[in-house]
Amino acid sequence: MISKKRISDPIGTASPGHISRNVDNDFHTSKTAVISSAHAIHDTYAGFFAPLLPYLIERLSLLKAEAGLFLLFYQGASILQPLIGHLGDQKNLRKYALLMPAVTGISLSLLGTAPTFFIALIYCLIAGISSASLHAVLPALVSSLSGNRIGKGMSFWMVGGEIGVMIGPLLVTAVAATFSIRATPWLMIPGILMAVLLSFILKDLPFHNLNKNNHIKAPIREMVAILLPLAGVILMRSLLRTASEIYLPLYLMENGADPWLAGSAVSLLLGFGVVGMIAGGYLNDRFGFQLVTCISIIIASIGMIAFTLSDGFLQLINLAVLGLFSMMMIPVGLALVQERFPNNRSLANGLYLALLFAINAVSGVFTGFLYDQIGGFYTFFWSGFIGLLSIPFVFLIPKEKPAQN
Repeated sequence: MISKKRISDPIGTASPGHISRNVDNDFHTSKTAVISSAHAIHDTYAGFFAPLLPYLIERLSLLKAEAGLFLLFYQGASILQPLIGHLGDQKNLRKYALLMPAVTGISLSLLGTAPTFFIALIYCLIAGISSASLHAVLPALVSSLSGNRIGKGMSFWMVGGEIGVMIGPLLVTAVAATFSIRATPWLMIPGILMAVLLSFILKDLPFHNLNKNNHIKAPIREMVAILLPLAGVILMRSLLRTASEIYLPLYLMENGADPWLAGSAVSLLLGFGVVGMIAGGYLNDRFGFQLVTCISIIIASIGMIAFTLSDGFLQLINLAVLGLFSMMMIPVGLALVQERFPNNRSLANGLYLALLFAINAVSGVFTGFLYDQIGGFYTFFWSGFIGLLSIPFVFLIPKEKPAQN
């Protein structure tokens, strides 16, 4: 007979191989924060892409569309997330996922010194598979420790990642500007050390994913009704996101900014994005997905248009507004799929993030192509208007929760 503590305490006395249901409505702050720190460490390295892009384009003589392939290989590996997520609903993959900050750290720290375009793409692919493993497994663990405040839990998780992505550009820009691009491999050391440390700290956290007997076909049919319109939202916003998060340093440097300021602008964007993610999770728990997502889309799109039409201090203000509201809907989307499919959290999470990353990966190449054809100004400017086209898809997402599996 299962003890009451084992049922109600998701971090209680259950053995690592035991699968228990999280019926505890409490929010476990310390465990959630520790797990989210793994996301922060990992995504610090993901923040290297934008600042390294100008160096790679110059050193490897690349078109901007070719440079977009780095993001395609990195985020394109997210197609593996549904498979990894489904396995994560059946087996304890957490101990492997906690090692991924080291794998990603090694690969992306070497990216700036890659001797050829092909080797650089291989580094991105390895890091992408590593990222897919971490992002498919650990958010489900966070949601199960969040009780009935999953929006808040997803804010913790996403804020951890965005803090990492915010620190990443500053870190790699500082090393490259102070020493040289050849010094960036030393940045892998913190990722290796922290992955080992986190794995040690969390080694006794029990496996508590749900119901091995769930069949994959039933939840996927229900997920399609939610994920298809979500894909529409992501698609229409993807040009805005890849332009602002990947090509921003290049755009600013072409308009006269020095490399340090251009790299720091990404951190400003993502720093306000952290605030937006915190607000998004709390607002989702109070007002729901639809209202928060519409506010996010409208104000982020206006912010992007205003950014391209302004300069100086006003441009920085518009960049902050863009970051704040663009990132607001990311934890909201994660909370939506976690709430609707509590018995298949890793699978639902994997499918959602696969869509998010894959669409943004292809968009990165398309954004680079547009940049080559029509220039940075018009690429950034029209991405704001295209982002508004995602609003109709929000109203296609079913409001009623599907039947439990």
